Amino acid sequence: MKNPNALKWSDLRTGIFFIFGIGFAAYLGLVIGKNSNLFSGVTTVKILSRDVQSLAENNFVSVSGKKIGTVSKMNFVTHNDSLYVVADLRLKQEFAVLVTKDSKATIKSLGVLGDKYVDIKTGKGPAVTEGDFIALTTEDGLANITSKASLTFEKINTMLDKLNNGKGMVGRLISDEKMGTELAETISSLKATTAELSSLSKKASHGNGLLPKLLNDKAMAKNTEETIEHLNLAASKTELLITKLNNDKGTLGQLSSNPALYNNLSRTLTSLDSVLVDLKAHPHRYVKISLF
Repeated sequence: MKNPNALKWSDLRTGIFFIFGIGFAAYLGLVIGKNSNLFSGVTTVKILSRDVQSLAENNFVSVSGKKIGTVSKMNFVTHNDSLYVVADLRLKQEFAVLVTKDSKATIKSLGVLGDKYVDIKTGKGPAVTEGDFIALTTEDGLANITSKASLTFEKINTMLDKLNNGKGMVGRLISDEKMGTELAETISSLKATTAELSSLSKKASHGNGLLPKLLNDKAMAKNTEETIEHLNLAASKTELLITKLNNDKGTLGQLSSNPALYNNLSRTLTSLDSVLVDLKAHPHRYVKISLF
């Protein structure tokens, strides 16, 4: 009769498989949960930040977009009375040599609302060693967009306040009814003036007056141009004549500027006129006719 308390090989085998199953399940949990390989070497580097932008443990670390490790843990630290977060980055040994001491880390997002991850831009210095800190820079992305959007909203609010308070030209137009009415009247006047100018332009282009002929009749335009040239020439000659009259050197200038010469000439002409009159009345006094 078999001893009921004796350990059966089948029971022992079941127990061994059960233990191996638990160990394998634990291994899978660590590999999947930590995104790491237990049997490969790792190098841990650290980043320090006041705001990790919702970065979480187990999020991945990349270089040029390729995954090289994971964020293993994050802890709070105090430095100079300021609170910071230290994040440990577990890098696979085969890729850790790519990360240099002067590398720059950036917290990025997978899409607009996706999970955060750490992307490292390598430098030219020596490779990092266990426990080294690398610099963390701000991503020129959503954070900057949010900041610019906030600044834009502030400017919009300031502008709205000025408009509501009647400050500036636009604010006065909105709050001052009289000014708004005057502006409306000015715009109406401008529209009317524009319509009149348009009508005048049409008449000038297609009418029968002098201006349309000057614009459309080349022969008339040429004649008008020649007439203007003749008038300019006549004006030049007239100006030259006036200049000569004002000049004391010429006869006309002397007559204009020398009263004595003018008086003598006037007396001479008077005397000559008297002689001509007397000659007509008594020609025999001046002309004697003799046959022999």
